[in-house]
Amino acid sequence: MSETALKLLETSEYTELDYAIDKICSLMIEIIQIHKEFSQEWREFNQFNLKKTLIRDIVEPVDDSNAYIINEEFHSVLKSYLSKIDQLTIDIDLEYTYSEYDFRLRVKQPESIIYKLGHYNSGKTENGKFPLNKCLNDLLGFRIIMPGFKHDCELFSNMCNVFENDYKIKYRNSSKGEYIATHIYFYGDNNKNFPWELQVWLPEDFANNYESHAKHKQEYIKSAKIHKQAFDL
Repeated sequence: MSETALKLLETSEYTELDYAIDKICSLMIEIIQIHKEFSQEWREFNQFNLKKTLIRDIVEPVDDSNAYIINEEFHSVLKSYLSKIDQLTIDIDLEYTYSEYDFRLRVKQPESIIYKLGHYNSGKTENGKFPLNKCLNDLLGFRIIMPGFKHDCELFSNMCNVFENDYKIKYRNSSKGEYIATHIYFYGDNNKNFPWELQVWLPEDFANNYESHAKHKQEYIKSAKIHKQAFDL
């Protein structure tokens, strides 16, 4: 995969792009390798098929208020996963490697996870009929600020198809309203893997995107019906 991608980057149409597509691709290669190695070890401890298991399968109602807590078995899996990726981030030096592009990574906070589950369980029209790997697709998130990046760049889309040939990823222009960004999700070869997310922003969209994230979280908080016990992660 990496050899095919690197050869493609050497062609004139890629070298003439007015943004550093090679940096994004090298970052994707590194994330894929880390995700692959981590997930192969991790899935031995995870009995949940995250594509087939729906949100409603892992939440349990508490009382007549429709509030819920997380199923104890999945709660244990989630808690263990967060602990392991917390430790993993200590050993990842990508922030230094890509510091020129204000690269950041973060582990999703337990509170945000609970609100997101609650939103998709009670605040969405699906009423919990939503696969876990589409809801919890950013437990480990990366962000790179790339000057000149085109969110509708056909060449970047083609490059993502090259990656997809060997490692399951999903790429999309996630721009909506004032939020302008491209998201790449890393799934891998097994439905027990929690996906990771890479966001590509432009420098000029930083302020609006940051604010949009805050508003998005508030929407989750308002729509989620959560019992206080659900926060015991």
